[in-house]
Amino acid sequence: MTENYTNLYREDNKEPNSSLDEEYEQDFVDNLKLEDQVELKKKIFREIKSGIKEHKEKVERKRRILHSTRIAASILLFLLVNLGLWHVLKLREHSYQTSANETLKIELPDGSTALLNSNSQLTFSYTWAFGFDRKVELNGEAYFDIAKDSDAKRFIINEGEAMEVEVFGTEFNFKNQHPVHKLTLIEGSVKLGYQSEQGEANRMVIPGETVKLNVENHQIEAKTSPNPQRLLAWQDRKLRLQNESLEEILNIITELYDLELIEQKTPPTSQLISGSLPLTDNPNEVIENIEVLFNTKIKLENNSLRVQ
Repeated sequence: MTENYTNLYREDNKEPNSSLDEEYEQDFVDNLKLEDQVELKKKIFREIKSGIKEHKEKVERKRRILHSTRIAASILLFLLVNLGLWHVLKLREHSYQTSANETLKIELPDGSTALLNSNSQLTFSYTWAFGFDRKVELNGEAYFDIAKDSDAKRFIINEGEAMEVEVFGTEFNFKNQHPVHKLTLIEGSVKLGYQSEQGEANRMVIPGETVKLNVENHQIEAKTSPNPQRLLAWQDRKLRLQNESLEEILNIITELYDLELIEQKTPPTSQLISGSLPLTDNPNEVIENIEVLFNTKIKLENNSLRVQ
């Protein structure tokens, strides 16, 4: 008896037979009425369609999210790249201005220097990517000490203007203050470009030479000074004199202030002056001091000097 009970217990606890379940389900469906079978099939089909639709919607949502993410990433990358390029290629302009009776020394990116005279302006640009193109714009007067470039790249001042200066490595004084366009070369060589009556023209300048452009007739006027350094007296704001006569001092003053000394016989005097003559932006103040030193009268009218 015990053995039979055990066998019965084991039969009851066996795993369900899947084939029997399928047969049961098939019998259940077959036993339904035809309209119930149709309704059941419709229901199953609707659930399948709903499941497929829900799956498609999930896939589509993921696709849209991924697409939007890619677009946002592309836009961000585009902005970053353009921001970087803008930063690299952006022209950075530097402008320096002096006021009355003021001088200013400027260190240029290529190692050159420019000492601005009063009431003058110097402007130049450079980019982080391409550096300094060795081109500047000057309005006023400045003394330049141009560094030599390892690639022999020329240095240009006021490109395309009434008087254009092209150098490689030299020292010179340049004044661009209409109607005055003047250059004094201390050492090295300079090529001037200007508009002549026949069209564009060039001229080489030699050390010690002062070259002016007459804007009325487009002619170059040049003269050589035995001591061109004296024409740079504005840098120290004083003219150093060593046994100088009235005529010698007036010749320097007319060059410094671009005045004209009316041709006349200078009153005879044996007086010679040594010392320092202060220089300001106002030539009348300088002339008044000269009058006191030489006990004479000098008239300044319409940029012309006349000793009385």
